Amino acid sequence: MTNTVTIPIVSVIMITYMHENFIRQAIESVLIQETKFDFELIIADDCSPDKTPEIVNEIISTHSKGYRIKYFRQKENLGMNSNGIFALSKCIGKYIALCEGDDYWTDPYKLQKQVIFLETNSHIAGCFHD
Repeated sequence: MTNTVTIPIVSVIMITYMHENFIRQAIESVLIQETKFDFELIIADDCSPDKTPEIVNEIISTHSKGYRIKYFRQKENLGMNSNGIFALSKCIGKYIALCEGDDYWTDPYKLQKQVIFLETNSHIAGCFHD
């Protein structure tokens, strides 16, 4: 028997710093995505001094889709741009989506709609919404 590794179609980047009041909703809005493809959630925590790490680790260990999360906690604060570049370096998906740790998505089909759009419009390099 061979082990097959599924490469996600979408890598979602979530940078976070001191988002303990928002991070749960942000993560759950990504994990509720209904897709016909695999996706991963890359969380890059910029050394948050609050309860952000505990919340993220609890979701990873208890949520049915916690396996999708790759959590990285910086040893020292890098700043938003450097932390974002770090997160980007961890992505393996064909497409990249952004959802910061103090934001959230309201449409559970957001990723599915955007991938369909990009796959059927190969001349377009990106898409976004309000």
